Amino acid sequence: MKVIVIGAGTGGLCLAHGLRASGIDVRVYERDHTPTDRLQGYRLNISTTGNSALAACLPKANYDRFVAASAKASTAVTFLDQDLKRLLRMDVPVVERASLESNRPVSRIALRKVLIDGMEDLTTFGRTFKSYHDEPDGKVTAQFEDGSSESADVLVGADGASSRVARQLLPNATRVDTGVVAISGRFPLDETARRETPGAVLLGPTLIMGPPGRFMFASAIEYPPEAVTIYDSDQYVMWGFSIRRELLEPNCVPEQLDAEAARGLVMQQTQGWAPAIRRMVERADAAFMTAFAVKSATPIAPWATRNVTLLGDALHNMTPFRGKGANTALRDAHALRDALVAVGREQGALIPALASYERDMIQHGFTAVRESLANMQRLHSRSPLARFAAKTWFHLADSIPALQKRMRPD
Repeated sequence: MKVIVIGAGTGGLCLAHGLRASGIDVRVYERDHTPTDRLQGYRLNISTTGNSALAACLPKANYDRFVAASAKASTAVTFLDQDLKRLLRMDVPVVERASLESNRPVSRIALRKVLIDGMEDLTTFGRTFKSYHDEPDGKVTAQFEDGSSESADVLVGADGASSRVARQLLPNATRVDTGVVAISGRFPLDETARRETPGAVLLGPTLIMGPPGRFMFASAIEYPPEAVTIYDSDQYVMWGFSIRRELLEPNCVPEQLDAEAARGLVMQQTQGWAPAIRRMVERADAAFMTAFAVKSATPIAPWATRNVTLLGDALHNMTPFRGKGANTALRDAHALRDALVAVGREQGALIPALASYERDMIQHGFTAVRESLANMQRLHSRSPLARFAAKTWFHLADSIPALQKRMRPD
């Protein structure tokens, strides 16, 4: 069996490692020209689900490097209001750094470099997928924009939210604009930052409920003494401000703003917030500021399975307000690896195996999409009743640990 993976992101490279380790011929093609193109170092938080997938698919040496390259695990998740008054704090149990149960903050740059290690000969950068077509012998051929092509038994679209593979396979699949705009930034975690940044942010993810329709997230990347930082040694505080688009001026298009204009918009929208929050915005490095419309995939029913399939954001792209995107992609990669390895060992036929994988991926993936979208709507609600209910729930959960378990991502 030969497999082509389009996209050298987290899910695609995890899958490729798992297939190679099982003796399956695999090739990965990525449009980026280098492993660090378009990666600005923002962190991912790998949960038990993601850890399990990486441990199952990666060589032990790569997995150990991933563990060693991860930042300090969060010790708390905190909800605050714009005056930094506590709504809820969820302490995160401290576990062994090597345990699958450990939450692992890791920069996108570090994770991709770990995943590329040992896959250089099978990964081609600077190759943009154009389309695919079927061959008379049942194989599928991937065409690239440079005029080259390659055939395989299976083609996997792991090429992200704007997936060209998905566009051809499922032309009716869509993403919708949620009506929320996000602006993100980061600044170095130096001594001044440690002194001026709200303490909760240095403990772990911190969610700030602002006035109606406004929300902010902040967290820090800090490495413990034993961390191996050859992949990415930057220590920083990252933040993201989000707002309902209808609260902005009609002629404001945040996605078209340069860094200073985006900063100015956030400063304008956070007038009256705690000074420590506004200092985080002021300190942001212009080179790392981004603005984007938050989008979410619409549910899709199972399709007629063939030898082209998808994983991760290529199908079930979700908002960032549940923190499950990367872990869901890794879960997909693990499941697809198992399905293809079983076929390679003649334990089942290809199409039924892919159909079973796709049914599970659709169900699990779009459950995560719905949870993420619901979280976004709660955090950006303009309804006084809904906001009162949310804050009441946070205060209740703050005193009842059993309720907190329902709020933690897998």
